[in-house]
Amino acid sequence: MALMPYHYRLAELWTLHRRRQLTDAETMEMAHCLAANAKYCWDVVTLQNLSLAAYQAGDMEWLHEVCAQLDALEEKQVMKRKAGDDYA
Repeated sequence: MALMPYHYRLAELWTLHRRRQLTDAETMEMAHCLAANAKYCWDVVTLQNLSLAAYQAGDMEWLHEVCAQLDALEEKQVMKRKAGDDYA
């Protein structure tokens, strides 16, 4: 699982939070980053579980399809980052 821009921003906001109270805008941004992180994590974990099931079933075609979906998920995030959609 690659680090995405919202991971970096979340770390920055957390650091700020330890020093001072976040502004309303920063609090909303942190919530947005947390939501993006949760979705990305669930998508990755779902595909990882499917890949394990495919492997255990001995279905190599399915396994390759799921691995391709994992690669595409990461590539999609990288493309959004390049396009400037930091909180994809």
